[in-house]
Formats: sequence, structure tokens, C-alpha cells
Amino acid sequence: MRLRTLSVLALTLASTALMAGPRDVAIHVTRLGGDRGSAQPYVDRLLRHLEKLTGWPAASTSGAFTVSKKEALAFLDQAQPGYALLEPALYFELRKARDLTPLGQVESADLVSPRLNVVVKDPALKTLADLKGKRLWTTLGDTPRYLSAVVLEGRLDLAGVQVKALGQALKGVRGVLRGDCDATTLDDDQLAKAREMTGGADLRVLATSPALPAIPVVAVGKALPEADRAALVKALLGLCGTAEGAAICKEMHIGRFVPVDAAAFSRAQALWGE
Repeated sequence: MRLRTLSVLALTLASTALMAGPRDVAIHVTRLGGDRGSAQPYVDRLLRHLEKLTGWPAASTSGAFTVSKKEALAFLDQAQPGYALLEPALYFELRKARDLTPLGQVESADLVSPRLNVVVKDPALKTLADLKGKRLWTTLGDTPRYLSAVVLEGRLDLAGVQVKALGQALKGVRGVLRGDCDATTLDDDQLAKAREMTGGADLRVLATSPALPAIPVVAVGKALPEADRAALVKALLGLCGTAEGAAICKEMHIGRFVPVDAAAFSRAQALWGE
């Protein structure tokens, strides 16, 4: 069974490499969870429609959806796509190393967290400084620099905090309510839902982030020619405004694609540094 599994993995990676092209896409979005296999039909429908809008040959592009940072990095390495939709935390981490250029961004009530709150239950925890030596469970656990520098604006040195990476925000809520951890990070919508859970009324906000950037659409390196970039941006900006495109956007929880908010990314970049 192990040999079979390894063989399937090897074939998958090999086919990914063969399909690699500058018009291929990596999609790394985490808020709703999910998995690569179940998301693939939606990615494929998006790509087939984009091919129509851009004039690219039918069935000429490929892409993949990933939730974990590890899987996202692996796909970027193996497929070397020309563009990507990335969580802001991973965008800042890879911006220089992968030569990422923002082309636009995603507006979505389901996929984007406009700001994050550090949430606790223990009344003894009154400031971020009180988290020293405590347990923080967060969906940003595998991108600690973004959490510390951008979300917390440098107000807490995570070196003194026991940080655990989560795949779903709900696990952090349950951890705080059960006493398995001391704090978690939630956006406003997640916090409102958490307060409806048993014991949720005791949850308190210890700190709130500034406004956070949305999910950017980025060119990866220089593989995607300028003409293709222009065609892609035009297609994305109009994608959700047509009947067929609106249906695709809805099933992918995308409100619409809009021009990049340069000011928001500049503010976050200043907090990130470099």
C-alpha cells in the first residue's frame, strides 16, 4: 500500500510538472478550509471561463487550490505557475523571493478577513503582554512574522509565546473555551459566531489588528508576458459581472475581483519591513 501511495504521488508530481505553464495558477486561500481534490472542479470551471475571456486556447491552462502553506509552496515549486491568488501572509513572505507583482485583489465576505482580533476567555489576561508564556492557537501560526509584525503591529514578541498553527479558526475557539489554549485569532464574523457557542459570551478581545489587505492576485516572476497580464486583469475585473462568471464566482465564494488597493498593501508592507 505504501509503494502504491508513493507511486501515485510521483505520478501526480510528474503530471503537474508536465502541465506547468506561465498561464497556470496557484490558489492559496485558507479561511473556509477545504482540500485540493474537492476544489479542483471549481478551479477547472474558473480556468475554462478565463480562457474564453482572455482568448487563450481552450483547456490550455491548469491550476490547483491549496489550504496549507506547505502544499502551496510545493505547488509553486513543482508547477511554477505564472500567477497566483495568495493569502496576504504568504504574499508578504514570498514577495521578494518569488518576485511577486500584485495585479488585483479579491473582494469576498467569505474568504477575506478585513481585520483580526486576539480573543481570550481568562479574565486574568488583560493585555498582549499577559500572553508571555501562554498558548496561542491561530491560523497564522505558520506565518509568525505576518502575525507579529502586521496583525499585532509589533506589540507582542511571539518568541515568548507558545504558538500552535491551526487549519481552522473553530479549533482555536474550542481551545479557548475548553481551556486547552489561552488565546486565538478571529475576524469579526468568526468572533460573532463564536459568541453564540456555549460559553462564548465570556470571550473577550485583547487586541485588534489594523485594517488588513485582501487576497491579492499576483504575477509570479516574469514568466507571464505583459500582454497576458493585461488580458488576465481585464478578464478578472469583468468575471463576476456576467451570468456565467457570476455563477462561478458564487460557487468559489468570490464577491468580485477589483484593482489592487495599493495603499492597504503599502501600509502592511511598512509594518512587515524591508
